[in-house]
Amino acid sequence: MKKEELYREIGLIEENLIEAAKESGVEKKKKSISKKWTVLVACLVLYSSTSTALLATEYYKNQNIEPYIRYITAENMELLPVTQYDAEKFLQALKSDNNEYVYIAINRLVESFNNQKMREKALKEIMPFLDSNNPKIADAAAFAIDILSKSYESPYIVKLADESMIFTLFNNYSDYGSQNVIWRIKDNALKEYRSFSSPSMYITNIIPSPNKKLVAIVTASNKSEFIQIMDIEEGMTSPELVESARVKYGAQQQLDTWIRLDHESYNSVANIVWKDNDTLEFDGSLAYQNTELIANVTVAYQFSKKVMEVNGE
Repeated sequence: MKKEELYREIGLIEENLIEAAKESGVEKKKKSISKKWTVLVACLVLYSSTSTALLATEYYKNQNIEPYIRYITAENMELLPVTQYDAEKFLQALKSDNNEYVYIAINRLVESFNNQKMREKALKEIMPFLDSNNPKIADAAAFAIDILSKSYESPYIVKLADESMIFTLFNNYSDYGSQNVIWRIKDNALKEYRSFSSPSMYITNIIPSPNKKLVAIVTASNKSEFIQIMDIEEGMTSPELVESARVKYGAQQQLDTWIRLDHESYNSVANIVWKDNDTLEFDGSLAYQNTELIANVTVAYQFSKKVMEVNGE
């Protein structure tokens, strides 16, 4: 293949330069060498320009790509590895003169359950706090020791049909209730099972069904109360029942049922009982018209069929 055909094939230089190189071959031989150098320099210049242009294009292309993030987690937001549970930190806190630190440390040391060495160490260090003059610290110590020693005799523990157990930490730390996190021990391993978001800021009660296959979880803020039924083993849960009852009864009575952005409802509940292994019943005081109207109702919810009945008093 002739040189000019090769140049055309790979597209490195323009047509007029090829023609100029071709004509130079007809002229004097000593000028031919000069023209060949001209063509080579032109090729190198064009190659350099093309490479630079391609690199620039790729750079700007990458600059303009939108970041693809499927879901932002709290860990993603930190841009650093999440701090792992550090039992030693809480063991050190037991030596503090600050009762709040001691109380928090005792509760958090329950999380060392899965590490046998650390569990035994925590158990030993918490034992003296059974005799604390502070009732909350003594109560927390008694519960932590019950879990860490694997006695499981505390009334705060709910034992289920599948032989697992659920409970909360920081029991009754507030006038409104306990921490809004459910912990579960199954097959001799402790794991956080479920946490609740605002406005379910406290867990006030965990009520198992007669056959212990379902539990009613009662949560609260300082303004409202809420109920959900959970099948812990199957990982199934009902809708929030109190607000659902308010919406259903409001529709029955043609009442406005505005839902606040903070999901506070100003509803309250009482007399929560299991009528059978599948049906929960409770009395509710449901707020309408910015609490100007309070409707007292009886609510029954059948978990398996997802059926709710709301009757006014």
